[in-house]
Amino acid sequence: MVTLDAVRSANAKGKLIEDPVAMFVGGTGGIGERTAKEFFKRTTKPKAYIVGRTEERGNKIVSELREINPQGEAFFIRKDISLIRSVDELCDELNKREAKINCLFMTAGYMTLRGRDETVEGIDKTMSVNYYSRIRCIVNMMPKLTAASDQGELSRVITVLAAGSEGDVRMDDLELKHGFTLHACLAHCVVMTDFAIEGLAGRYPGTAFSHSYPGPVKTGIANQLTGPVRLAVKVMYAVMTPWILNVEESGERHFFQMTNKCYPAAEGAVGIDPPEGVSVVRGSNGEIGSGAYLLNWDGKAAGDESSLRKYRELGMTQRVWEHTMEVFEQAERRMRKEAKRPASQDAEGSGRPIPNPIGWRAA
Repeated sequence: MVTLDAVRSANAKGKLIEDPVAMFVGGTGGIGERTAKEFFKRTTKPKAYIVGRTEERGNKIVSELREINPQGEAFFIRKDISLIRSVDELCDELNKREAKINCLFMTAGYMTLRGRDETVEGIDKTMSVNYYSRIRCIVNMMPKLTAASDQGELSRVITVLAAGSEGDVRMDDLELKHGFTLHACLAHCVVMTDFAIEGLAGRYPGTAFSHSYPGPVKTGIANQLTGPVRLAVKVMYAVMTPWILNVEESGERHFFQMTNKCYPAAEGAVGIDPPEGVSVVRGSNGEIGSGAYLLNWDGKAAGDESSLRKYRELGMTQRVWEHTMEVFEQAERRMRKEAKRPASQDAEGSGRPIPNPIGWRAA
């Protein structure tokens, strides 16, 4: 465990990071918001893009960031990231505006008990927000993340979901077209994220990639639930309050993950030196400093090693990459067809808020 005192000691050196540019997808609440505020508090002349669905909330956070650090710049971009098309629009805008991106931090999430619920692109909405759209965003932004690493600057990607919750997946149905359950959805999103970032680290050795489990942080996940289940979640929060990680601490710990040399890219470390007694973390493939990390809430390595080894031997890294690209192509085909319908018809999923995810873990 990296103690909170050690995290704070390292984070206090954040002023050494000058002119960083970060993109917070899902930054209008919970972990994303608190990490953005820590980013503004600690670094020198930061620039942040806050991506979310609620304009009023987004503008409020941008205003607060500017108060925290008047030398910084903050902007809100309203996007529905349940659609691959919207992710492409978002990334096109950022690629035009910035020469580099130092950190891509993703916490936007969605959960429902209604079963498989496809968007107009033919992807289940829960899986789209928690996996496919995130990977699309990473791939789209890699030129700018690579530009940062080429300049010898920090280049990090962090996707916050549920590292360590690996479970059984159906390799012949990764998209869960059949037998969809919330538990299976979680297992597939977690395992695919694990191997996607491992593959990305191999393709882009100048960037460090992390899949993080934030701990039982109290966020807006219950907003999408109804009836007895929603009540049960709220009762759980009340009973577990002494053990629920404070969202401010979560922001501090994720800023540590964003900036510390404990989590280097495969080609080498850039960032703040590790605190005393803390060493470089073991990567998802078992190698120290591999460039791809599965992290527990306390910053230490997570992941079910036996499960990961089994799937790695079955060629999961390549299988996940090929499958993900196939789903992207499918979405593009569907949207070309969708573009032919009358413009007055709204796309499915538009106008609906997407709550930030709690750190899911399988029972």
